[in-house]
Amino acid sequence: MRTRQILIAAGLLLLLAGAPVFGGGAAEVTREGPTISVASKAWTEQLILGNMLLEILRADGYAVEDRTGLGESDVIRPALHAGQVDMYWEYTGTTLLTLMEHEPVGDPDETFELVKAWDERNNNVTWLDYAPANNTYTIMMVEEDAQQLGIETISDLADYIRRNPEAISFGTNDEFYERQDGIRGLEELYNFEFNPDLVRFMTTGLTYGALREGQVDAAVGFGTDGRIPAFGFINLEDDRQYFPVYNPAPVVRLGIVEAYPELPELIEQISQLLDGETLAELNRRVDIDEEEPEDVAVAFLRENGLLE
Repeated sequence: MRTRQILIAAGLLLLLAGAPVFGGGAAEVTREGPTISVASKAWTEQLILGNMLLEILRADGYAVEDRTGLGESDVIRPALHAGQVDMYWEYTGTTLLTLMEHEPVGDPDETFELVKAWDERNNNVTWLDYAPANNTYTIMMVEEDAQQLGIETISDLADYIRRNPEAISFGTNDEFYERQDGIRGLEELYNFEFNPDLVRFMTTGLTYGALREGQVDAAVGFGTDGRIPAFGFINLEDDRQYFPVYNPAPVVRLGIVEAYPELPELIEQISQLLDGETLAELNRRVDIDEEEPEDVAVAFLRENGLLE
């Protein structure tokens, strides 16, 4: 608790002490109204998404303040509620499970409606349309291997393992394998069991390399990780909606939407373009190709006709 309080305090001090940052090469400000402060968390996907917001707002004549890379939800959220940050991308599952302390929900629309209603009711914050991308847990396979075995969904994998219990080795971390809401619950819902003798335990970050090197046949990962397209993997479809959904969506103070009622339509053009494969590819360009997040964001917006 003490660490959490220090992080929150540090984030608010940074916001209050720093002069506004308007970014380089900004388009001419043509709209009258409050400056829009755009924040993000400090990791690749969030930096890309935050820069998309900054660039599309600048191009449309809004005055913006760059707070990308500010910190995690426990830093950004208090700042958002205090009016020191105006918008950022949050994940539906993060708010549902962590902030609302709600039980997991596998349906993306239901999850979105729950978090949207909760935030509007309690925090004067609204959610704009969520992106189809889902950065939740995923079961990955090498695409070529999955195609040869006729596996596209977790149901397909479960059926294959029931028929071939010695055939599939599996990479996971210890905790997620043992948790009832981890692999155990997955096996129960899909009515199968990974052969315990073929389970390889490792930290989550190492599952990608193990799968790539053929040390395992399937592994746990995260749905929009850039290594998935880079290494030729696919995410098996969670066709029975076991894993909680973590769709990214712009979260905006209601005061900003009231000041700029046209804003949701502008920003939601981004959301509808971001499916899982697209976001994973953008992450790959930063994490594997070492491009800058802001350059990837600008290129994506231009390729899709949202920037000149």
